[in-house]
Amino acid sequence: MTNELISVKIIRNKGLVSVVEWNDAGRFKRVIIPREAVIEDGKDKAFTSEEVLDMGIPYGASWESRIKRSFVITGAKVAEQLEVSGIWTKKDYDNNPSIVQQAVLGAAREILTELYSVAHSIPRQEE
Repeated sequence: MTNELISVKIIRNKGLVSVVEWNDAGRFKRVIIPREAVIEDGKDKAFTSEEVLDMGIPYGASWESRIKRSFVITGAKVAEQLEVSGIWTKKDYDNNPSIVQQAVLGAAREILTELYSVAHSIPRQEE
């Protein structure tokens, strides 16, 4: 583990802690860390060490661990939903963007149902 400084975005400072966000190899993460561990450069940039981030308390819902199944939205499922919604031609597509969006969401209905269930099972926390 290096003590390299990592660029972070300060989401919130409260008391002696900060909630920070950073891009970790293409995936955004948020943790709660001591406010004193955040170095601000006065130009809207902030940094902290990799070690501090590794020891931070994870912030937010752990969606991956809560969603138990893997989901796949196939092209065939999207096509089916487009057809059911009456989108058969480019003109249909161009003239009905909200129906197209609803068709895609229809293809993702199983995922949305699972997310709804997961979100409502998480205890509410104070922000």
